[in-house]
Amino acid sequence: MDLKASPFKAFLKIAELGSFTKAAHALHVSQPALSASIREMERQLGFDLFDRTSRRVDLTKEGRAFVANARRLVLETDWLHQKAEEIRTNALRLAVQPHSVFFPDRTQLTDRFLQQYPAANVEILALGHVRIFNALREDDIDLAIVIEPRSVESDGPVRDEDLERLVIRSQPVTLLLPEEHALAHRNEITPEDLRELPVATISRLHGVALAEMVARALASAGAVLVRPPEADAFSLVRHASDERTSTIDLGWFDVRSYLGLMVRDMGMISKPVPALGLATQLSVLRRRREQRPAALRFWEHARLSVSNMK
Repeated sequence: MDLKASPFKAFLKIAELGSFTKAAHALHVSQPALSASIREMERQLGFDLFDRTSRRVDLTKEGRAFVANARRLVLETDWLHQKAEEIRTNALRLAVQPHSVFFPDRTQLTDRFLQQYPAANVEILALGHVRIFNALREDDIDLAIVIEPRSVESDGPVRDEDLERLVIRSQPVTLLLPEEHALAHRNEITPEDLRELPVATISRLHGVALAEMVARALASAGAVLVRPPEADAFSLVRHASDERTSTIDLGWFDVRSYLGLMVRDMGMISKPVPALGLATQLSVLRRRREQRPAALRFWEHARLSVSNMK
């Protein structure tokens, strides 16, 4: 059984170079062997792939129609071998949200694992929020680390029956205000304070459920939702600082540290809004199924990290 799709790779190389001789040299095979394999491929397909009447080897119309399918098959074969390599080597495929590189809790969790297991074969993939959940269900990844919504008044998040969650830490959502704002020196922000208050809020980049949870809570309190052109957690702070207005703060990173000198004198103050009951949590996710050893090792590492925080 040919698990490398060799005839299809040979076909594509000849089509690319326009020459059996050049393709044979590139593939490190003899020209007669290459020609024979293509003839056999054509026999099984029932049509010619190349027009050999000219000095340059050109694709026939049937060959041109076949190219896209051949490329797809070769790509799928490469993915098949990659997956087989991951299974053989017990590789860990761990997905994270791109912006989580700025969250110390997340980077400490992964960095400490790599330090503790330097020989581990780990691939950390930065994926969008929706793609992470799809990749988990399709077994493209073993585990995921995400920031997701959590209500501080409930026992936990709404759970997906197929997924298991290990909560690393929860963080309340706060309101970031200019220091000259009338509400900036309150101990906390009340629902009455929010009525008709313009508040910049996050986009769906951080997850649809999280964006909608925040928007619903603000709207129910009578706040005026503001959606800047860039509405990720970092850009919201820039917007609020420039416009001297209020914004939602997820609280997982020190904005001043990551935005640098620009915000050293930004004059913004974070205030709790307990009445909204908004919080997020950093969670490790996995499918409810038998796990490979590398995934079990990381899950245990994360579980111990939670225990050490208590």
